[in-house]
Amino acid sequence: MSKLEKILALVRSINQDEFQEQLTHGDSLDDVYEELLFLAEKIESKKKRTGVIIEQISNCFAGDFFNYLPISEAHDELDVFCMGFNTYIEELKSAMVSKKLVETINEKLVEEKERSEQLALARDQFLSNMSHEIRTPLNGILGFTDLLLKSSSLDLEKSKQLEYIKMSGDILLVIINDILDLAKIESGQVTLSNKPFNLVQLTRLIHDTFLIKAEEKEIDFKVVIDKKVPAILNGDSVRISQIFFNLISNSVKFTAAKGKIRLKIKFQEEEDETYIIKIIVKDSGIGISPDRLKDIFNPFVQLSNDSSKKYGGTGLGLTIIKKIINIMNGEIEVKSKLNVGTKFIVTLPFPKNDYYLSASKSFLDKQEPVVTIDVNRKIKVLLAEDNRINQVLAQKILSNFNFDCVAVANGKLAVEAIVQEDFDVVLMDLMMPVMNGYEATSAIRSLKDHVKKNIPIIALSAVVTGSVTEACKAVGINKYISKPFGSEELYAAIMGLISKNN
Repeated sequence: MSKLEKILALVRSINQDEFQEQLTHGDSLDDVYEELLFLAEKIESKKKRTGVIIEQISNCFAGDFFNYLPISEAHDELDVFCMGFNTYIEELKSAMVSKKLVETINEKLVEEKERSEQLALARDQFLSNMSHEIRTPLNGILGFTDLLLKSSSLDLEKSKQLEYIKMSGDILLVIINDILDLAKIESGQVTLSNKPFNLVQLTRLIHDTFLIKAEEKEIDFKVVIDKKVPAILNGDSVRISQIFFNLISNSVKFTAAKGKIRLKIKFQEEEDETYIIKIIVKDSGIGISPDRLKDIFNPFVQLSNDSSKKYGGTGLGLTIIKKIINIMNGEIEVKSKLNVGTKFIVTLPFPKNDYYLSASKSFLDKQEPVVTIDVNRKIKVLLAEDNRINQVLAQKILSNFNFDCVAVANGKLAVEAIVQEDFDVVLMDLMMPVMNGYEATSAIRSLKDHVKKNIPIIALSAVVTGSVTEACKAVGINKYISKPFGSEELYAAIMGLISKNN
């Protein structure tokens, strides 16, 4: 083979391998020229394309991410590389768009979070104010009712009427608590008491409470109690009253004139540690359509807007009692036919043993001996309270315990009284004019006199938001009692703190 033939074979081999082409088939010098010219043009084209690719990749590194590499008609390895690079650019572009979208969403979420926090603060402030405004007069109602019930001069009828007032006030207090802290109920953080109570007596009180309204509408309202139901049960009588109250209130509200309401208490069964009691409230009222039955336990739901306007109510009653029943490990079932009537069936377990009293006794047994208090002198109490009715109530309660009580109308006067006189304990309202309870407590804790600065301070407040107890601890308040308060609860708190302080 001549050298010319060898050169021609080599060039043809390169063109065939690199470009999958063979232009000539002869062995002349012209064939060599044509093959070499083709190879040179292809190499020059690749060189230019490679330069463009390098330039655009450099631009990508410089920040211009979205430059696509050119695709030629050669369909060679450079084109394969360019296609792969362009696919990467597409994915990068998609990722960056997604990132931008995520950033936008995150910015909106941050804005919504800030807005929610502002709304939560506004809500808490509103609830705190509403709590104070409602609980303050309710403290007077329940407090004076308790005092009157302890009077020995009451006849049976007046005593019964006061029991109605107290029961209604207790239920109102529970409802207020539920509205103010519905989230707490939904999270199951409701504390239930477990004290002995007479279910039969409670049922009769409920019946008598609604009897007047029932008679006004000529409703046949009767109570049927199974003889097997134990006279005394252990549980939360206020919550049980609330269940009765809501169910019967609805029945009276939605039952037309001359209709029927039956409250039945049945003994279902006795287990090792519990009695299972069934409470049935049945009426001949307007009923509930099948498509609305599933919604009646949802908050703020009523049968219709017309029902809301005609019958009133907040739409919270059934929601609240269902939550309470669930916490009690009970069940509630509803059956209803439109224009025929409704039947609610509540099944509740009641513990046989009085765990509340047992726990209390166990706790008391473990306590250190109480320090003896000098019975020859009266305990002197300073009351800082701006509401005149609550002043009178507290003074009356304290006088029944043979305590001396000095009342002042704001925190500034309380601090001045502490400086001028000796007291055993301070009862401090938190929301007062001139100087509130927190400020007054801080001022007392800053006094130079060691005895006066360490005087026991009990907060008596109608504010019940969760942050209140923490705020009380922060300024040095020894104990917090919410209004309305019971006289025994107040007495126990005073004696406990004075005993520790002696």
